[in-house]
Amino acid sequence: MEKRRGMLGRVILSLVVLIGLSISVCLGAAMPGGAQEIATRSQAAALRELAAVRPDEPITRAEVADVLVSSFQLARIKPLITAEPVQKKFEYADPLGVIDEGFAVPSASDIDSHPLVESIEGLYKVRAVDPGDGRFRPDEGATAGFFLDALARVVFGVDRGADAQTLQALLNEKFGIGAVAAEAADSLLTRRQAARYLNAILGHSDGFATVTVLVTADIHGHLEPYKPGTSERFIGGMSRMAEFVTAFKAANPNVVLLDVGDAPYNSNVANMFQGKPVIEVMNIMGYDAMAIGNHDFDYPQDAMKRNALLADFPFLSANTYVDGLYPAHLLPRVTLERAGRTIAVIGLTDHSSAAYTHPNNVKGITFENHFAAAARQVEAVRGKADVVITLAHLHGDNYKLPERVAGIDFEFGGGNDVVAFPQLIGDTWLISAGKHSEAVGVLNINFLGRDIIGFNFGHVFITENLPEHQGVADLIADYAAELDVKMGEVIGSTSVFLDGERATVRLKESNLGNLVADALAAVAGADIALQNGGGVRASIQPGPITLKDAYTILPFDNRVVVIEATGDTIWKALENGVGPYPSAAGQFLQVSGLKYTFDAAKPAGSRIVSVTVGDEPIELDKVYRVVANDFLTGGGDFYTMLAECKVVVDTKLWLRDAFTEYIKAVGSVAPQLEGRITILNEAK
Repeated sequence: MEKRRGMLGRVILSLVVLIGLSISVCLGAAMPGGAQEIATRSQAAALRELAAVRPDEPITRAEVADVLVSSFQLARIKPLITAEPVQKKFEYADPLGVIDEGFAVPSASDIDSHPLVESIEGLYKVRAVDPGDGRFRPDEGATAGFFLDALARVVFGVDRGADAQTLQALLNEKFGIGAVAAEAADSLLTRRQAARYLNAILGHSDGFATVTVLVTADIHGHLEPYKPGTSERFIGGMSRMAEFVTAFKAANPNVVLLDVGDAPYNSNVANMFQGKPVIEVMNIMGYDAMAIGNHDFDYPQDAMKRNALLADFPFLSANTYVDGLYPAHLLPRVTLERAGRTIAVIGLTDHSSAAYTHPNNVKGITFENHFAAAARQVEAVRGKADVVITLAHLHGDNYKLPERVAGIDFEFGGGNDVVAFPQLIGDTWLISAGKHSEAVGVLNINFLGRDIIGFNFGHVFITENLPEHQGVADLIADYAAELDVKMGEVIGSTSVFLDGERATVRLKESNLGNLVADALAAVAGADIALQNGGGVRASIQPGPITLKDAYTILPFDNRVVVIEATGDTIWKALENGVGPYPSAAGQFLQVSGLKYTFDAAKPAGSRIVSVTVGDEPIELDKVYRVVANDFLTGGGDFYTMLAECKVVVDTKLWLRDAFTEYIKAVGSVAPQLEGRITILNEAK
């Protein structure tokens, strides 16, 4: 009996294989110009399932989403289900913005419990369907017009703004899929017909292929999930990011994983181990390359070298030199092969990076003009690569690079901290992938032969409803446990919310900025304290203040330094701090011992209206005892006037230790806004 069952199973299996082969042959024979073998198993399986299961029944709209996701390597996305309705969001242009539940809730009101909801979300994510009235109608039959419109958007993309007629013409030109008449467009499409349309593309004789580029940016050591500001929900976390990436790579061939820089440092657990945990997680995720950003120089060069040796992927910067030579631990570019196509990836570091980190960390380092370095590298791969990508950690110059350097297909921008749809500048698509492990960008580049015929792009937002990668979660937990032994100590308490949000400390007076500056002044016995807003990195909720809080809000290894500065120098320093306003620049100064007023309507360099020390106007020729961190006194953030001052004492005390000492001394705090900074013609 068992032998017969075994023979019967083998017979059934053989019949299934024969049926699948017959279907593939029938599909290929129906296509113009012949057909090649379908590129991937998932694509072939999707076509076989369409043609073999209920082939003459209408395909539903949900099934359209599922087959397009399978065929073109779109992301399947699990939405966040909330008790109350939440407005759907897709992007934010303000670098001070953060994602919230609006970015992760379902894109339509009638899909949250549907078994194919993740595929439907994938279709919405690349804007292959319009929001319409807010309903998707997943179980309704799909019309030919709906299917072909979604298909064309997936293959060619929507970011050029082409209308449905133009996209339909492209389907006909490239794949012989003729336009359907108006009456036919409204007719229901069968599963067999859908399979034939798909096979016209996937089985094209010139060779169709999709290469997916997954990209992250400005992770800043955010290994663990976190609640931004006063949010009630966690976002981010590299264990969830890792699970999405590894699952996507397992399901799809021809995937590239890149990072645009500023990944290893700037959170407690990352800083305590000098970036090692982040690199270990990136190894698990299987990155192919990482650009070097300005914050990658937040630690001495030995730390970068150690991390480069630890990494299973190259660190890229085409314009960073050490002692006049190109360093062995960096590469200017890499060339990758996916689906038989050649992808050149070039790394660029902001040539102003020395101004954004501690001077000791960049001793001997020079940064070549990033535009010149980019032009040289693009020229080196011209005619050799099918697609040219730059990992450009250039901050505001991300928007200028395509205007200055031709020949870049896709520029992934770092340092802008925004979530945005692709922006066409010249002939280059600029893509911004977010920050702080809150998102993974998914770029699908579609090729016919060796030519790029289109692309689609969407962000996958990392929210608390997504599953975790257990191995990564365990790794992070081990490092966090080691850290928490030290960090759990309670050093004081606060009865008020201590506001360290970027939109506060970089633009106006902050009660936490006041507290940090007061701590500096008290520890150093100075007349005046200056603290750059960019050095304050988080808020503290009312309640106990722990050592971990001190490390979180002040993560950088900056020492407390006392200088002698004239009133004129202090005035110039304050002018430097408000110069970029209303841009949220890190050089904006929080203060103690003085008050200042500036007029935002005046030109940069002439904005300070008044400065008082105590209750008296500042005396420009008087010498004051000023305390700041050594980043500022070393000339960082363009405070060159402070670098010229006489150093009275270098305390060798870390800024966060000074803060800790102060909190321990006073016990409980409740700092308020005191009018230390007054803004005339404030930006709205």
